[in-house]
Amino acid sequence: MNKDNFYYNLRDRLEYAKDYAKNYSTYLKKITIEKKVKKEFYKDKKIVFLLSVIINLPTNIYDYCSTLRGRIGYKKCLKEIEILKTELNKYEQKNI
Repeated sequence: MNKDNFYYNLRDRLEYAKDYAKNYSTYLKKITIEKKVKKEFYKDKKIVFLLSVIINLPTNIYDYCSTLRGRIGYKKCLKEIEILKTELNKYEQKNI
C-alpha cells in the first residue's frame, strides 16, 4: 500500500530512539563499573576517600544530578519506543 511521509518519520524516529537507548544503556553500565573501581580503590584509604569527597563535592553533586536526569531520559526513551511500535503497528494494520 501507499504510505505517507508520517509513517517514514515515525520509523526513523523509532530507529533513532533504539540507538539512543542502546548507547545510553552502555553508558549506564560504564558508570556502574566506574563505581565498583572507585569503591575498590578507596577500600583501604578511608582518609583519602573522605578528602576526595569533600574537595569534589560540587562536582559529585552535579554528576549525580546529571546521571539522574539521564536515567529519566532513558526511561522516557524506552516508553517512546514502546509507543512508536504500537503506532507503527496501527498504521500498518490500517494500510493492509
